[in-house]
Amino acid sequence: MTPNDENEFKKLLIIGSLIGLLGAIALILGMILQFNVFVSGEINVFGFVVIAFAFGIFIICLLTLLGTFSVGFSVNDERPGLLALVLFIFAPTIVLTEFSTPLYYLLELGNKELDLGGIGFGFYLVYIGAGLFLLSFIFHVWTFLWKNRLSNTGLNLGGSSENEEIGFVKILRITNSILIIAASAGIILGMILPAYASATNPDIAGLLMYEDGSHLDLEALFFMAILFSIVVTAIIVMLSNFGVVKSTRSEIPLLILLGVTFLVPGYIPKANPLGVWSSPFFEVLVFMRELTYNSDFSFTFGGWILIIGVIGLLISVFIAIISFFFSMSATAAPKGDRPAKVKKRGKMPTGPPSADVGGLASQLASSDPPSAAGPPSALGQPPSPPSFLASSSAAPGAEPDKPTCPFCGKSLRFIDEYQRWYCDSCSQYV
Repeated sequence: MTPNDENEFKKLLIIGSLIGLLGAIALILGMILQFNVFVSGEINVFGFVVIAFAFGIFIICLLTLLGTFSVGFSVNDERPGLLALVLFIFAPTIVLTEFSTPLYYLLELGNKELDLGGIGFGFYLVYIGAGLFLLSFIFHVWTFLWKNRLSNTGLNLGGSSENEEIGFVKILRITNSILIIAASAGIILGMILPAYASATNPDIAGLLMYEDGSHLDLEALFFMAILFSIVVTAIIVMLSNFGVVKSTRSEIPLLILLGVTFLVPGYIPKANPLGVWSSPFFEVLVFMRELTYNSDFSFTFGGWILIIGVIGLLISVFIAIISFFFSMSATAAPKGDRPAKVKKRGKMPTGPPSADVGGLASQLASSDPPSAAGPPSALGQPPSPPSFLASSSAAPGAEPDKPTCPFCGKSLRFIDEYQRWYCDSCSQYV
């Protein structure tokens, strides 16, 4: 890691920590102003839990930010902040409660406030803080993956340096990035547009709107923000493989972002909660399946775009997996070093190939093998050609130190992989 790279990492860490610090302050103040967490009841418990999360993130981001500027005690570690933000956004509290994660509990609380219409300045502070948390999480993820943290454990995120330039792997990454961008954009568009139509209720809103379409669904909005962060990451990976920007070429950032959104609880379309651990992608598919059970509903353009987008994003996970392991294990020799293919030829020549290889039949019939032909030397040099391949009979222009072909008289080429001499003119091994 060069000093220049270290400075770039530190810039990302400073930005991510500062955003997280501001988000924690805004969220704590908003919770106190908008939601009375000091009354008895449900909000008391979960409200204090949200404030505790925000205060913990505040401490971590503050200490990290101070550590990046200090001289005697320097801190350049994004992992504490990343872990805290992951717990806030993706902690699966649905196992114990009806709320999927701390963040989505807060978003559902905001949806109820919007229904009541009693929002104030504190409301905006809370959800500005939640948005800043999500943005800080993205910066921490980029910093963590760009620094290749997992390479210290034997898992090289970017593959070996020799494999970085394999053309096939780069094509896979670029193609998959384009697929992820298109699929994520399709899901976002499918959530904005109405996914289905009904003859009895023609005014059906898209999933971005909350239940009856009276206001935005904060849960759907944040899920779309996560998808947008995946799109931005895919663009960075694609440009890195094109050589336009200097960043990680690995698909690991995309795999991790897609993995958490495929595996952990999160957004659930309204009127269709499963009540168990379920990812947003599966919930969207279940929601669409439920529509097929009602003959009054029919899919619209937005619904088909939504389904295709979810399936496309799922396929992209498998492409990312295979490109990652190919970058770790695949090899590609330069084109000039690849052995030529042996072409099938017709009958072998019946007569002597040339006058200068006289005695060929007698040497082949001899019980003693040619003494010059043997295994490669310990220094890795190619074996000497048989004595009947006389180099003195080289065709005009042939190098004197190379053996010649007994059929055409031209120079032979030694193939290290097969430890055999090959004639490019005759397209066969000798």
